[in-house]
Amino acid sequence: MDALVNAIKRKWTRLRFRSVRVFCFHHVSDIFDPDTMWECDWTQTDAFKRNVLALKKKYTFISLEEAYNHISCDKFRNTNYAVLTSDDGWASLKNILPWLAEEKIPVTLFLNPLYMDGKHFQSRDSEEFLTKEEVVFLVERYEPLITIASHGWSHDDCLKISMESFKESVRKSEEYLMNIKGKVPFYAFSFGRHSNKQLEYLGQQNLVPVLMDGMVNYDDVSCIHRECIDDE
Repeated sequence: MDALVNAIKRKWTRLRFRSVRVFCFHHVSDIFDPDTMWECDWTQTDAFKRNVLALKKKYTFISLEEAYNHISCDKFRNTNYAVLTSDDGWASLKNILPWLAEEKIPVTLFLNPLYMDGKHFQSRDSEEFLTKEEVVFLVERYEPLITIASHGWSHDDCLKISMESFKESVRKSEEYLMNIKGKVPFYAFSFGRHSNKQLEYLGQQNLVPVLMDGMVNYDDVSCIHRECIDDE
């Protein structure tokens, strides 16, 4: 009986609400470098542009903050909204962010501050990441289209670190990014992995958890669900 009731509720939710879709991408460049990129997080530039322009015909792109407000307040949406987000802060973003700005498409960059100051990521060259100076320039140059948020201090698997280490990662990342214009109160888990205790902690810190689970958003503001743009 409970399963039937839940199924009816889900169907009713979809009938009266339009979902807000939040897409994620990583590298966007013309050349695939197997030493620094995985096929699952790399998109060729022209393919990315075609995909985004196709989405633009079906959706109105808005910022992540606007999306959160629609999900929490605008219960009977009559517009199809979509959001673009990007993880890790790879330097290849410089190839595509100016084009997104030309198209008037907002994007939120989830960043790991440790790598913005020249540290290494899993034996990779630190020059592959946007520096703090580059992030500041991009945010100010394309304000208000580019915003930033935390992806953790470093790119740790949150299920493989202690709760104290997780809290420290959140604290250090927030303190660092707060000094940069365009900071918004969202937190995307590295590798998309997390525990319930970590979700609860982010809520206590007034940070909205951002998940990578392939789902869409209706009226639940306890977290933001994302999907890979290449799956569209």
